[in-house]
Amino acid sequence: MEPKTQGIVKQVENLVEPILEEMGYELVDVEYVSSYGRWILRLFVDKEGGVTIGDCARISAELGDLIDVKEFIRHEYNLEVSSPGLDRPLRKEKDL
Repeated sequence: MEPKTQGIVKQVENLVEPILEEMGYELVDVEYVSSYGRWILRLFVDKEGGVTIGDCARISAELGDLIDVKEFIRHEYNLEVSSPGLDRPLRKEKDL
């Protein structure tokens, strides 16, 4: 990952993680990638009992404008919020 994209990922993590925790979710991972010429910011979230499509929509609505206002990303991008699924990355000690 390029240093610029790493910086954006870190800024987004620092901004959204406490908000997600307050909402009852866990931030599992953040990706910021270019795919087919479009930039995508992906938030992978989880909660006890799993994440629903409604949860993803709620999180997207809650955090999308906030991320835009902070201007971490100065060009057009798509925000995707999803469950980490069965291939959940093991990033934190509690994941093990």
